[in-house]
Amino acid sequence: MGAVAHSGNGSFPKSARLLRRREILAVRQRGRSFADGPLAASWLPRGPDQATTRPAEGESSPASARVGLTVSSKVGGSVVRNRIKRRLREAIRRELASLPAVDMVLVARISSARAGVEDFRSWLRRAIARMERVGR
Repeated sequence: MGAVAHSGNGSFPKSARLLRRREILAVRQRGRSFADGPLAASWLPRGPDQATTRPAEGESSPASARVGLTVSSKVGGSVVRNRIKRRLREAIRRELASLPAVDMVLVARISSARAGVEDFRSWLRRAIARMERVGR
């Protein structure tokens, strides 16, 4: 199954993901952070030259935000962690077009085990408003 291009259709293309440890650590170390409810986030605004990334192979358009996910074993066993990651990815797919041009790392907290996709979507909308407020 190939990658689907990001066009506001709810996809989560490879160009919208932080996959390398050094990228995630850079956001965690240099970015701004907050924790609220089931998730904690660190984000780092992307410069004008980084506003979009090159689309990955098989994608037709780039993403302006990149998101990395972290779910520690403190949250639960592998079944619980994978369920949280699936729910988070779905929430990100649905809200990706709304995200500003940032690199963002989401860290699941213990309470995220009880959260559903709509809870994560609501959290992302609040986070977007918070990032925009701080960015002014």
